[in-house]
Amino acid sequence: MNFILTLLALGLVIFIHEMGHLVAAKRSGIGVYEFAVGMGPKVFSRFYGGTEYSLRLFPFGGFVRLAGMDDPEGEIPFFDTDKHYQNKSILARFVTISAGSLMNIFLGFTIFVMVYSFLGVPSPTSTISSVISGTPAEMIGLQSGDKIIAVNSSPVVDVEDDLIRIIHRSLDQAITLEFIRDGRRYTRQIVPQSLDGNSNQGLIGVQFDVTLNRYNPIMAIGFGVQKTIDSIEQVFQSLALLINKEASFKDMAGPIGIVQLASFELGRGLLNFFNIMALISISLGVINLFPFPVLDGGHLVFLIIEAVIRRPLDKRIEGYLNQAGALVLILLMVFIVFNDISHWQTRVEFLNNLKRL
Repeated sequence: MNFILTLLALGLVIFIHEMGHLVAAKRSGIGVYEFAVGMGPKVFSRFYGGTEYSLRLFPFGGFVRLAGMDDPEGEIPFFDTDKHYQNKSILARFVTISAGSLMNIFLGFTIFVMVYSFLGVPSPTSTISSVISGTPAEMIGLQSGDKIIAVNSSPVVDVEDDLIRIIHRSLDQAITLEFIRDGRRYTRQIVPQSLDGNSNQGLIGVQFDVTLNRYNPIMAIGFGVQKTIDSIEQVFQSLALLINKEASFKDMAGPIGIVQLASFELGRGLLNFFNIMALISISLGVINLFPFPVLDGGHLVFLIIEAVIRRPLDKRIEGYLNQAGALVLILLMVFIVFNDISHWQTRVEFLNNLKRL
């Protein structure tokens, strides 16, 4: 059920992207042959306003076919030339192409605002909710309900800074915890360890209670803006890690990996699920704006070149670039799907370890 709900949610993300193209095209006077949700054979279709709206068999993906840009081969174009994409102003075309990505970014922002307003943002407390078997915490006798009040004789005021980050930074280094149990004060030494054997982050094997903080709409919008900016920066930071070889392509997740991760977060709760769906939507929007042929960003580059040289780029050159870009993307997608399948079990083990953190 989590997989099905995740597929439907990802379908919504793609639907919003294509809807952005559709609305912008309609507002710009560009004819739209078809607005499709999903890929593969048609399950349902209906014509309205000169556009065919269709639902395809596979719920992943979607597309918009524009007059003058995606004309059926060998067929007479349905729309008059005044509704063709290439006959509209550069600004109208720029808005139409970029609208999909902007809608994805806006969707992510909207989800963040709703999370801050209605679900609330979890804030950890210093009270232990559970202790994981076989971990340092269990070995020194920590129990559910213990409230940690000091680390290395320094009081815990901010749980993130004064407790969690110190534990993370103290891999294989002894620290002293002071805690209260049933009104009595105790002191114990503990050595944070890497529970999965690979991480360089210290953990002691406990989960802390959390409180949910909800904010008024004005504050929620402010936090939503900042969270959206952070998510955009995260896309470029991930790209930088790949370029600097601090991360490898095997760490990339494609459609299968995304469904696996998102469905896992759904199992952990709606808050986690909405947060990752917002991140996915924003990432999709940003990546689609990369200046690469076939992607929306590639089309935007062609429009910028047209504005500079005051004439459209030669269609043959544009066609060759798009074909080369499509080939690269197809090969990359095949690699990513193969990577998703081959690392399925590894990712399962990684996600299971997350439950222990």
